[in-house]
Amino acid sequence: MEVHAQLRDPLTTLYALVFGLLALGYASSNAVELVSNRGSVPRTASWALMLAFGGLTAFGQVITTMIATTAMLRDEAQRTRSMIATTGLSPRIWFVGRVLAALSIMSTVYAAMPVGLVLGTALAGGSVAQAVLESLRAYLFITVPTMFVVTAVLAVAGALTQRVLGVLATALLLVGVWQVALALVANPSTATAGALLDPFGNAPVLAATAAWTVEQRANNQVPFTGLLLYNRLTWLGIALGAVGLLLYGATARLFAPRVEQVMVVGEQHRADTPFRDTSVLMSLRRFTAQWMQRDGGWRIVSSLAVLNALANALLRPLHIGEPTVAALMLVSEHARLFLILLATVYAGELVWRERDVRVDQLVDALPISRRDLVVGRVQGLLTGQLQIVLPVALGALLVAVLRTGSLHAPQLMAWGAWSVFVLWLPFAQLTVLSLTVHVLLDHKVAAHLLLITGWVMAVVINTRGATPWWVRFADAGPLATAAGDGVFWGILLQRGAYWSAVSAALLLLCWWRWPSGGRTSPAITSR
Repeated sequence: MEVHAQLRDPLTTLYALVFGLLALGYASSNAVELVSNRGSVPRTASWALMLAFGGLTAFGQVITTMIATTAMLRDEAQRTRSMIATTGLSPRIWFVGRVLAALSIMSTVYAAMPVGLVLGTALAGGSVAQAVLESLRAYLFITVPTMFVVTAVLAVAGALTQRVLGVLATALLLVGVWQVALALVANPSTATAGALLDPFGNAPVLAATAAWTVEQRANNQVPFTGLLLYNRLTWLGIALGAVGLLLYGATARLFAPRVEQVMVVGEQHRADTPFRDTSVLMSLRRFTAQWMQRDGGWRIVSSLAVLNALANALLRPLHIGEPTVAALMLVSEHARLFLILLATVYAGELVWRERDVRVDQLVDALPISRRDLVVGRVQGLLTGQLQIVLPVALGALLVAVLRTGSLHAPQLMAWGAWSVFVLWLPFAQLTVLSLTVHVLLDHKVAAHLLLITGWVMAVVINTRGATPWWVRFADAGPLATAAGDGVFWGILLQRGAYWSAVSAALLLLCWWRWPSGGRTSPAITSR
């Protein structure tokens, strides 16, 4: 049933098309590059394809998360979990069936990678036979084990938490572990630990071939032995262990009812705060901020963002340039993915949470103006974001001091500018953009998919450096090497003011198009 349901979903076909086109573009042109520092190594070499398929599978974490979440939380989204529990179906059979369905779908989606690579090689006039052989090796040794591990771990997280954000937090944790592993493998003294720690398989390939020459990378096959084999066995053991612990220790939670926290638009007046501002606007702002700060998913993802950004900034080598700015940019680089996902998910929650719990018509009946409803919630969302912005900013200052061994006034000036114009302001602007997309599309799945696709396209555009800054949303611009440089402040103030004005216009659009009147989208699903 689950396989048929997912195959009928057009998004499944879209997922496979995305992987196929990425692989085809990588094999046929220079428009898509999946292996950093590949140099003159052929695209279809064993070394290059192992890394390319590992990177594609890591990129596919978003799609794997969506498919696993849909499989595990479909009954919760459709309010049929309690009904299924009364049928006498074994929780273990239910869980195993849903996991096998997710794995079947993922196998179909990821199979587009070798197909796209072979087609791209044929279009480019390369060796099709070599492309078939090496893409199948990479698919079997890298993609299939990773697919099983990630799907199993995310399925366990979904079954235990019964929440989308629980699965999302687990997926981000795996991405954070992957990034830390890549940082560890770059240092010879920690390469073995990094190779075993990587759930996607890039780090063991890099560790095993660290001493290879360009000629060896171009002609030799990466052996499925040593660190690569140990890495695959380690993560397969972790996935099987997680599934075993769930099936034999926590099956009662699979059909346990979940208590929903309903997001309402008011706040009870407490007797111990008689002089507190109780206006509608302030109540909405205060409640939204407190709801976010108390939400378990927000706390988990925020903690992962802080730890991942600071750990990578401490472990990775500094880029060329002024050391303090280089350290700060490392922090923002490794926090960016988490901030984008938080902006995407929680901006959507402002629109969808009340409809998810079927209280939207009750809220529409309350005597609250649309302006207060939109402005109060956005203010609360931006206030709640300080819970992640402040720790990242303070941690970045500590990292900069530790990496440079000093603290002077120019460093503090650079840190202050970075905190406002590179960390907080783009986070707020991306949140407003995400909210606008959700409001205009009025379709939860379509909005999330459009935003995720947009972020991927933005990364590609950014790496190519072909797009002017005034069409790159929430682009804070490069930091100057000297904090006293006039261009430094001019660029940051100019771009900050420009994109803040764009965000203000988008807020007006949200106010004008805010859904009301009990209008409910047909796509309110856990996906």
